[in-house]
Amino acid sequence: MYKKFGFSVLLSLVLSYSFAQQPSGTWVMAHIKAKQPVLSATMEQGELTFDEGDPYDSSEVYTPGLMVIQFESQRAAISHSWDGNESWQWQLRQDSLLMFGERDTLYGSYSQDQIILSSTVDAVPTEYTFLKVEDKLKLEGVEAKTKAEFKIPDHPFDKLQLTFQQDTVLAEANNIKGLELYLTNIGPLQVIEYTFDRDYSKVELGIVYLFRDKRKKYRGLFYPVIDDFKKPKPQVLEIDLK
Repeated sequence: MYKKFGFSVLLSLVLSYSFAQQPSGTWVMAHIKAKQPVLSATMEQGELTFDEGDPYDSSEVYTPGLMVIQFESQRAAISHSWDGNESWQWQLRQDSLLMFGERDTLYGSYSQDQIILSSTVDAVPTEYTFLKVEDKLKLEGVEAKTKAEFKIPDHPFDKLQLTFQQDTVLAEANNIKGLELYLTNIGPLQVIEYTFDRDYSKVELGIVYLFRDKRKKYRGLFYPVIDDFKKPKPQVLEIDLK
């Protein structure tokens, strides 16, 4: 009897641990890393001719990403991105993750904090990095005609006042040079795409994922790109609704 009880407890612990290792909750695409091919070329009769064959070298370039994956039970998931909403079936073998959709198959690595996926249809080697969102944050857009204020220390967005409209967001008078804001709604997903001028002729661009934290508070998760060749660092906006 005691042996049977001990075995049952052990099996329960193993199953609980295995379940905890499964992908769950909401994940946002933080950035895209693509290898930019460097082709060799020669000058022939005054014209530049690229050599045939594969590139001999490459450099890694980072760009913002726009995709949210919500993992569900029964090895199912749903994503929201530029391509719209898509359903997936997934398999996890140790730390290797496979995701099967109608238009694509994604493959890569999984850990409790980070997922890195590649696509079978990309023309150049590309990695899509997803980061886990806190379970308490809800994927819910801000209603039109809502006024809000951004709070983020040591960033030009700090104290920025704005108003959400149906398909856009309007910023009040500010000192951010060249600021452009675009609001995008895809299913429950709402994001703010932005760009503005930085010092030394640089430009910052990014995509802010909006999540409800409390009734009058939102969080904006974003991963700004300032230098194409440097990995973006996570940033968090505190957004107070008025």
